[in-house]
Amino acid sequence: MSRKIFTSIMFLLIMIKSGFTQSTNRFEYHFVGPNKENKTISSALEKMNKGDVCVVSEGIYREELLIKQDSITIIGRGKVIINGCEKMGNLKATKINGQEGLSTPIKKTVYEVFQGDDYFHPARFPNKTYPMTSNQDWLFSYIASSGKISLQQEEKKLITDLYDGYYIGLHGRFPAYHPGKLSSWYSISAPVLKLDESDSIIVDTSEASSGYLGHYGIKNGVGYIIGAKSALDMSGEWWSDGKEVVLIPKPEQTNNFEFRVRLYGATIISNHVTLKNIHFVAASAKVEGHNVSFQHCAFEHISPFQHNKNDKPENKKGQSLKSCWGDPENGTAGVYITGNHFLAQDCRFYKSWWSGMTIRGNNALIENCLFENMNWMAKRSAALFSWGDSNTVRFCTFRNLGGAAIEGGNARWINQYSKHNVWEYNYIEGACKLIVDQGLFYVNHQSGDNPPANSIWRYNVGNNSRGPIKGDWTSTAVGYYVDNSSSGYLVHNNIAIDVNEGLRFNDSQEGVKAGTDVWFFNNTFYKIDKIGFDYFNGNKDETPVVDADVHFVNNLAVMHKKAKTTIWPEKLILENNFESQPSSVLKSPDTLDFTPVDDVLINSGITVKGKEYKYIGAVNPEKGMWIYGADESRLP
Repeated sequence: MSRKIFTSIMFLLIMIKSGFTQSTNRFEYHFVGPNKENKTISSALEKMNKGDVCVVSEGIYREELLIKQDSITIIGRGKVIINGCEKMGNLKATKINGQEGLSTPIKKTVYEVFQGDDYFHPARFPNKTYPMTSNQDWLFSYIASSGKISLQQEEKKLITDLYDGYYIGLHGRFPAYHPGKLSSWYSISAPVLKLDESDSIIVDTSEASSGYLGHYGIKNGVGYIIGAKSALDMSGEWWSDGKEVVLIPKPEQTNNFEFRVRLYGATIISNHVTLKNIHFVAASAKVEGHNVSFQHCAFEHISPFQHNKNDKPENKKGQSLKSCWGDPENGTAGVYITGNHFLAQDCRFYKSWWSGMTIRGNNALIENCLFENMNWMAKRSAALFSWGDSNTVRFCTFRNLGGAAIEGGNARWINQYSKHNVWEYNYIEGACKLIVDQGLFYVNHQSGDNPPANSIWRYNVGNNSRGPIKGDWTSTAVGYYVDNSSSGYLVHNNIAIDVNEGLRFNDSQEGVKAGTDVWFFNNTFYKIDKIGFDYFNGNKDETPVVDADVHFVNNLAVMHKKAKTTIWPEKLILENNFESQPSSVLKSPDTLDFTPVDDVLINSGITVKGKEYKYIGAVNPEKGMWIYGADESRLP
C-alpha cells in the first residue's frame, strides 16, 4: 500500500471517529422566557434532543409538560412556576345562600380555586376554622352510635339540602371489640343521600371510597360534608356542578382568580431526566422513566380533593388501590414514581388532600426533603409511600400529617411492600392527627409466605403521634409499627416521643406466615403510654398461638409512670431493657437531646446480632446525638 493511500485511509478514519465523537457529545441549550426564543417550556421540549439543556427564566408557565427525550435537563433561573391553573376573568355577581358571590360557566373540570395566592376550600359543613389536619371543626357533626347527631335548628335545616355533597368521615370499629369507639380504619368518602327520620346522615355505600360500612360505619363517627351547594356560605369557599363555578370571594383580596384545570405539571416517560429549581403549584407529577431526578424543586397543593368510589368488589370491606392508596390517573397520589433509580434531593412537598409522594419503583433516594401539611382527607394515607425495593429515605422532615410519615406498603391490597429499604436520620413531628392504627412508620406484609423484607429503620426521631383530638378513639397511634407478622426488620436507635405506643408488633399469622427476624433494639421512648404487642390469630379466649420471632433488646423507656406493656408471650425475646427511668438519666430530652448521662445506661448494653452495644437506648454517649431531619436552609 502506498504512503498516499495509507495517509488517506488514516485521515478518513480520523474524520469518521471525530464525527462520531462530536455527534454523541454535542448538545444544545434552549432558552425559555417572555423575551427568549421559546415562550413556553413545551415549545422548547419539541426542539430538544438527547443531552440538551433547557434554561427557563423566572415566571409562571401555565402548561403540562410531556417529557419523552432521554438525558435532558430543565433548569429554572429565579422563581420558575409550573402552574396547573388558568386565570379566570369576567366572573358575574350572584346571590348564593344569602351571600354576595361570583359565578362563571366552565368547559373544563375545575379541581381547585385560588384568589391571588389564597387557596379556596370547597364548600363544606361545618365551616373551616382550624387546620385541615385537625378534626376540631367537626363540632356539630358527631354521629353517636345511636345514629343521632347534635345539630342546632338552623343547621338541621341546612343539612337536609346537602344531597349533592360528599360525607368525609371517620367511623366505628368492630362493635364486639370496641363498642361505640371510633377508628380511622373506617374512614370513608361517600355521596350524601339524605337524613333519615332520626337525623342521621345516610350515604350511598355502593359509592363509598373505603372503610368498612354496613352497621359498622354509617351511624357512628365524626366528619364533615364537602362539595354541597347549600354549604357555600362563607368567603373563601367555592362550589361546582361541572357546568359552573360559584364562589364567595375574600373581600380584602383583588379579583385575581385562578382555577386549577390540570392535574399534572409534568409527565416523564423517558430516562436520565433532571429537573432543577422548578416550583409546581397546583400540579402533580408522574415519573415512568428511570434515573429521573428532582433537585431543589417544590410541589405545593399537590393533590386536590377527589372522591373515588371503591373500584373492586372484593375490597368493599377494606381498601382498594384507587380508593385509598392514591390513583395516579387523577393525581391523588401526589408525585407518583414507577421508574427505578429516582432521586428527590432538597425538595419541598406540601399542602395535599392525600399523599405527597408514592414510590412504586426501586432504588430510589429521597434525601433532605420536607413533607408538610398532608392528608386532609382523613384517609389511611402516608406523606411518603415507599413501596419499592432498595429505596432509601434519609435526612427528611415530616410535619403536620393526617396519617403516617412513611409507609412501606401492604401485600394484600396493593400487592407490594418494600424490601431492602433504609429509612434513617429522619425527623417526624405531628403525625397521625386524623388516623389511628398507623404510626410514624408503618408496614404490613399480611400475605403469602411472608419472606423477610430485610429493611432497616434507624436513627430517626418522631415527636407526637396521638390520633385525632375530638371523639372517642381506639388509641393505636404508634411510633414504629410493624404490622401483621411482617418479617425481617431491624428497628434500632430510634426515638419516639409523646405517642400512644412507642412501637407495635402484631402477631396475626401462623406457621410459614409468622413474623421472623424482627429486632427492636437500642430505641428510646419518652412520654409514651405503652409498648405494644398484640395477637389476633385464633380465639382470644384461648391460649394464643404465638410463633413470631421478635427480639426486644437494650431499649430505654423514660416515663412519668410505668408504661403498660401488652402481652409479650414467651416466644418473644426480651433482654436487657430499662423501663420507667426518670428523665434525669438523659442529657436534655425536652430539647431533643437524648444522650444518656447515667452510668448504668452508659455501660449496660449487650451484643445484638453479633454487634456490641455498650449503651442502653438510642444514643451512644461517646458520640452524642446524631444529625437528623432536613436542612431547611437548602430547600426552595
